[in-house]
Order: sequence, then structure tokens, then C-alpha cells
Amino acid sequence: MIYDRMTRVLHLGIALGGVLQLLSATVMVHPKPGRAGDAIYAMHEAGGQVLLAILIIHWLWCLLRRGEVPFVALWPWFAPSCYPGLLADARLYFGHALHGKLPDIQGFSPLVVAVQGIGLLLATLLGISGVLLSLATGDGAAMVGWLHDVKEGHEVLGGLMWAYLLLHAGMAMLHHWAGHDTLRMMLRIWQKPAPAAQDQHNHTTLTGS
Repeated sequence: MIYDRMTRVLHLGIALGGVLQLLSATVMVHPKPGRAGDAIYAMHEAGGQVLLAILIIHWLWCLLRRGEVPFVALWPWFAPSCYPGLLADARLYFGHALHGKLPDIQGFSPLVVAVQGIGLLLATLLGISGVLLSLATGDGAAMVGWLHDVKEGHEVLGGLMWAYLLLHAGMAMLHHWAGHDTLRMMLRIWQKPAPAAQDQHNHTTLTGS
């Protein structure tokens, strides 16, 4: 799929920020009653707030942008009108997978966008729960009651985010090795989409053909 420059910049920021957050969470010293967290924990807290801000901007851009993936496509599970396209796309991927191949989809892909929506939702919930914990507790404060539940949920979301990251990055590399241009286009944030390619993408998105 062809994304505008703003979407690619935000995607890169979320990807880099998310990886740093996940990695720092594995080595940081958590605060406990009578003991504050270390410098890596402080960086993790600050990084979480920045990443959540980037995610909010991304959601707003998804609502405001034109000629791109419609916002509802990120949430096809709640839009019955999206089911036929989603199922057709899933059958396309499954059919190629049976032959050890990946489809080279240049236009709008309902399945790919739906998976991206899951990743955005996971990252956003992870950011919200992390910032809530940061604001509601001081250094070394005990997490009890609902705060303990939020902490447990934050850790579960972190594990799901690791799984999503590995799957998402793995699929991107498989497409790259298959000779598809997806990874290069997403990383080259300085390059505008070619007018002809963008016009074709817009036509595909609007007509569904």
C-alpha cells in the first residue's frame, strides 16, 4: 500500500519508540516501597509519555487524512460492510500461503490494515496504562487495588506487544525477501509517493477494484 509522508514519519516514530520501550522494560529497575526506580525506569516513563503523544497524533491523522486508508478499515470487526473485503483478502493470503508465497498487493489491503489497527490499539492501551501508573503513583509507592490490576494489565499488554512486533517485523521482512517494495517505501520517509501510483491507490480505495 502507498502511504503519505506524514503516516510514514509517524509509523517510524512509533516503531522506534515502541522497540526502545520494550527493550528498556526488560532491564530497568522497577520502583518498590522504599526504593525508587533507576535512570532507565525514568527514561521508560518519559518515553512512554512521548510515545503516547505520537500515537494520539497518529489516530488524529488517520481521521483527517484524505485519499488514504479509511479510518473504519482499522476497525473492520465492528463494521459489517467491511466483512466481504476482509474475508476476500484473507482468502487471497491463505491461497498464496498454501503455495509458499505472499501476494504482492500494491493497493488497499483490508487484512493488512486490520492487523495494523490491532497493533495501534495494543500500543495505545499500553501507553495509556503506563502513563496512568506513572501519574497515579510516586517513586516506591505500593500498587494496590485497581492500580495493581492496571499494572498486571500493562505487563500482559507488553507481552502481546512483543508478539505483535515480532510478527509484524517478520512479515515485513518476508515481503522484502519476496521482492515486494513495502518495506523500502515505509522507511523512505523523505520520498513522496509517485503521482501515478497515488492516483491508482486512490482509485482502488474508492472503487474497491
